[in-house]
Amino acid sequence: MQAVQWEQGVHMEALANLAHDLRSPVQAILGYLDILRDEVSEALGDRHKRIIERLNANAHDLAQTVENVMDFSVAEAMAEPVDYEEIRPHDLIGDLTPALEAANESKGLEIRFDLEAAPTVFRSRRRPIKSILLNLAVNAIKFTDEGSVTIAIRRAGSSQLGSAVELEVRDTGPGIEAERVAQAFKPCAQLSHSSIRSHRGMGLGLAVVQRNVETLGAKITVRTAPKQGSTFVVRVPIAQPIDEAPHPIHA
Repeated sequence: MQAVQWEQGVHMEALANLAHDLRSPVQAILGYLDILRDEVSEALGDRHKRIIERLNANAHDLAQTVENVMDFSVAEAMAEPVDYEEIRPHDLIGDLTPALEAANESKGLEIRFDLEAAPTVFRSRRRPIKSILLNLAVNAIKFTDEGSVTIAIRRAGSSQLGSAVELEVRDTGPGIEAERVAQAFKPCAQLSHSSIRSHRGMGLGLAVVQRNVETLGAKITVRTAPKQGSTFVVRVPIAQPIDEAPHPIHA
């Protein structure tokens, strides 16, 4: 048993290293595409603009796949460093926006952000929180053909978790049958009933979400039904939000 676990650990470490090596050239491609979109595309015709936008969408899709492979393999190897930092919801959404716009390029959905009830700043682990929101939002865009996708961050709290923030992603997509919800969180799951895959991807998105939820000591709930869309809510326990913390009393 120990030999099998060691071998699996070696494989996961190799996979993590591969994903890490792929990350730099993919980020370089995204950087050059940003330059093309900002400085060159205005001089191009509509056809060439569409080509650049499709390149950008596919490059972001590849970048997310690389990140998910790395997140998944690092979690398996239990090698992820623990790092807590101050998180500002508006900055977090700003980090997500380029990938969401790229994913939505061919869909034309309405992407909504609801931060009215969010703390100004809170302290937690930025990477898993960003990964949860990005994977849930990109999945929602991928499987929604018309309507909207809404990303919300809000203060929350409970007797069990204490002070917390809720990350919510809801869509107007086709929804998921109740018996298939658990399957959706399994690695490499594909939810299409057809043997012909209509959506690309390795099926790691929700598996990575689940692992990050466990890493954060969070709770995830899913409200969904066929033809009624889906809502994913992740409640993350945190220290008291910094903007709500009591001010120190000076003598």
